[in-house]
Amino acid sequence: MIAEDPYRKPITYSAGFFMLIAFGVGGMILGGLLGGIAWSLSTGRNFLELADAIGNPAYLRQMQLVQTITAVFGFFVPAVATAAFLSRKPLRMMGFEEKSTGRQLIFSVLIIFAGLGVSSGLGYLSYQLPLPQNIITLFDKWESQYAVQAAGLVSFKNIPDLLISILVLALVPAVCEETFFRGGLQNFLYRSKKNLWFPVIVVSLIFSVVHLSGYGFLSRFALGIILGLLYQFTGNIWLNILAHFINNALAMIVLYTQVHAGKSVIGAMSDRGGSYLGLLAVPVVVLLFILLKKKTQQTLTDGI
Repeated sequence: MIAEDPYRKPITYSAGFFMLIAFGVGGMILGGLLGGIAWSLSTGRNFLELADAIGNPAYLRQMQLVQTITAVFGFFVPAVATAAFLSRKPLRMMGFEEKSTGRQLIFSVLIIFAGLGVSSGLGYLSYQLPLPQNIITLFDKWESQYAVQAAGLVSFKNIPDLLISILVLALVPAVCEETFFRGGLQNFLYRSKKNLWFPVIVVSLIFSVVHLSGYGFLSRFALGIILGLLYQFTGNIWLNILAHFINNALAMIVLYTQVHAGKSVIGAMSDRGGSYLGLLAVPVVVLLFILLKKKTQQTLTDGI
């Protein structure tokens, strides 16, 4: 559970929520500038040529560095900086000092694996919706742009390349995004409203929207709900980072196997296969959360 903060400063949590949004926008701009500087220094090329380098394998490592810098300064730094305005012990308030029990760890892993089924089913559902043609055109454009950008950040020639791709597109986003969305936005909103569902739903919507994926909106929203409830019931940001990392890393591993089976990275990412069967995991996720909440409350009671 998210515990009260005895080290709280006088700034309100509502103010912290909006402060973090502003810091996040500023952080993305700063991260882009710093990434551009790193790009220029490492390649000797003009800052304005950065956009043209996306997807060029000759600049793979430089683009991975730019991506990492942008994530750190766009998500992680703003969240910790905002928390420092709200608490004398910001990392503690965000859940970085919480200790996990073995049961919490097991439930977190089981929940994210079941959640992957739900996310997959919703992703397939999104492609079956009878959307207007102009919306379909827009969504297709977003998916194409995302696939090209992502393809420019990964290489699957061998296992070392796979591991670097997992580091850049699985571990770094898991740490930075969970710190921002759950340890920051959701945390502050919950402390302000003292309501379970409102912060989880609002932040999950923001989480899904910022990824700019029409067909992926429902699946990312569901993932946001799962990650939000996981944080709400445990108050432990490390469990969220682990769950988010597993989700991203498995996606990288699946891409790796598909590429080695003969598909291009863009082709593998554009695959619209699947089924509704993943939605059968919804009651499993619900049951696991009920058990997680019960076990967490029992641990807290036993510790008193």
